[in-house]
Amino acid sequence: MMSTQDTPGLLTLLVDAGVHFVVIGGVAAIAHGASTFTRDLDVLVAFDTDTISRLLDALKEHDPRAAIDPARRPIPKDIAAFEGFRNLYLTTDLGRLDLIGETPIGDFAHLVERAVPMTLAGVAVRVIALDDLIAIKRAVGRPKDILVATELEAIRELLQDGES
Repeated sequence: MMSTQDTPGLLTLLVDAGVHFVVIGGVAAIAHGASTFTRDLDVLVAFDTDTISRLLDALKEHDPRAAIDPARRPIPKDIAAFEGFRNLYLTTDLGRLDLIGETPIGDFAHLVERAVPMTLAGVAVRVIALDDLIAIKRAVGRPKDILVATELEAIRELLQDGES
């Protein structure tokens, strides 16, 4: 089971498996310039048969287990078991991976079009747009999310001032 978070390893694994995803959460905030800390990788995905199949295949060698299950049981190997899922929280030997199917402001299909191409730790990925990330952080409303949203808003203002 995992001892450290290998976000570059997880990103590479997903890209190499052909999984279509958008980086969201703390890693996206950091990519946009925030000074936050995160212990996981949150990615927005479509919970469809193709995506789940690619994910299961990519993760099978990395001991994927249910992160919110106290027993940390292995995840099912049958794609049908994931029908109707909106989120899936995993621990792997590469670290924590949260697969998010929908956010307070929309799902993968809604947010992927505005996502920004970036290179994170040498891996070319799509990262949620700054305005969308701020909107999610505000909608979630936890104190830590509000702090990050406030920092991201300041970053956005600096970027806008730099364009003027």
